[in-house]
Amino acid sequence: MDSKLKNLPNILTVIRIVLVPVTLVLIYKDLMIPALIIFIVAELTDLADGYIARHFNLITKTGIWLDPLADKLMAVGVIIMFAVKKIVPLWVLIVVFAKELIMIIGGGILLKVKRRSAPSNKFGKAASFILNVSIATGFLYKYWAPYYLYAIYVALVFAVFSLIQYAIKNGHMFFEPAGGKENNSI
Repeated sequence: MDSKLKNLPNILTVIRIVLVPVTLVLIYKDLMIPALIIFIVAELTDLADGYIARHFNLITKTGIWLDPLADKLMAVGVIIMFAVKKIVPLWVLIVVFAKELIMIIGGGILLKVKRRSAPSNKFGKAASFILNVSIATGFLYKYWAPYYLYAIYVALVFAVFSLIQYAIKNGHMFFEPAGGKENNSI
């Protein structure tokens, strides 16, 4: 395999991270259509890097950590800007931030103490997709009010449900010996 292709998924993920501040500045300047376009490009880049990494077996430890970081930076960053601009209520930001903080702290504890990671699952991926679609509707808040808020509220329900399901499915790892029975070791 061409050595340039080996790092393509990680390069796409870094591009996605670079697009975060661009998107946030555009939102701040109330340039919502250009911000939406950049957001969509970032999300398409997310799909592309995941497909390339899996299809060509180019999954790396760097990519395993960078990809969800890029996702969280974009989603939380946009929600922060939406709250600052009063496009969404502050409590929406609090729920999203709390969910992500719980996931980061839980994952960090598992990694540091148990030397394990809990893989993402279909519920989390579905919740992320629904959140990203609802965020996209938020860029059009001037045209879709109040319906974009309904989409965001539905996404929050899915996000909280996926967090609860994730905790139920993976909570046992906190009580097992380091390394555990499953093959989730780092």
